[in-house]
Amino acid sequence: MISSKSIKKFVTLREAESLAKKKVNKKIFNWLQSGAEDNYTTSKNILDLNNTQIKPFHLKKVKKINLSTNFFGIKISSPLILSPMGHQTQFHKDGEIETAKGISTMNSVGVFGTQGRMSLADIRKNNKKTNLCWTIFPFGPLKWIHTQIKSAEKHKCLAIVVCIDANIRSHRYLDRETRYDARTVGKRTNPNPPNQKAALFYDWELIRFIKKKTKLPVIAKGILSTEDALNCIRLKCDGLWISNHGGRMFNSGISGVEALREIKKEISNKKIKIFVDGGVRRGSDILKLLCLGADFVGVGRPAIHGLICNGKEGVKNIFDILNSELLTAMTNGGFRDFSECKISRIKFK
Repeated sequence: MISSKSIKKFVTLREAESLAKKKVNKKIFNWLQSGAEDNYTTSKNILDLNNTQIKPFHLKKVKKINLSTNFFGIKISSPLILSPMGHQTQFHKDGEIETAKGISTMNSVGVFGTQGRMSLADIRKNNKKTNLCWTIFPFGPLKWIHTQIKSAEKHKCLAIVVCIDANIRSHRYLDRETRYDARTVGKRTNPNPPNQKAALFYDWELIRFIKKKTKLPVIAKGILSTEDALNCIRLKCDGLWISNHGGRMFNSGISGVEALREIKKEISNKKIKIFVDGGVRRGSDILKLLCLGADFVGVGRPAIHGLICNGKEGVKNIFDILNSELLTAMTNGGFRDFSECKISRIKFK
């Protein structure tokens, strides 16, 4: 174990990960790091970002860059947001409540959901002004899903995210080999969904149902194909979230970068917000994804590393570091603002 004093001092994301690994139980850390099967897709998220290159333009008079952007009518500090992650009370006694506090100080957006340990009511009670979104996993009947929609509206969420890529628990070798089940660890105020098998019986009509039941923006999360992206557009989703769940659910081998490249080619003229996550570890990674056509970039595991290290301050520090690196990357790469984040600035190995 290492002292809490030293944990507060991390200055890079990789240092935060190293410190978190030393602080938390090995089984818990392996659960966080594990991906579907042998982690191939999880690793490929990072590999494909590494193989994406940015062409710098110089002598561009890059003086002052404004990172702020608009999230469905709300001004936030940057395109960087928090991806939804479950079972956070195994990492910190207050779990999602504490994570949301870190997000609030950054004026970012925190995405939480029905697979979390702390209820939306408790998250909101302890975070009056945090920009929240609520993720619904379709693990129950339509009546239950409707109650989740109403809860999101009641607690002033900015949008509803529908997770469509997590039908059943995946085989995760790293997780299974440690014989650890996160579902049994940490306090809980968020009730378990009534029936996970319900997800197996839904099709795209679920999105139509949710759209009819709310005026909040609806974002479909877990998109990896053009076909599913076009379904989002057909059903008038307000956003589509390109994600492979951090590589945790299906060892498809398709990274966020690959899916974003393919999908953006087909829907470049469509008015829909594009979210993406998977493998972001540097500010330059965010810039690459913005150039590929993303409007918002989510980060998951690194935020939990920060939470483990130093609670809300650790989460804030992760976002501070990434936003600072994004600003530096834009300055040295010759990007005066986000309008210059274009596919023409990208090369691939």
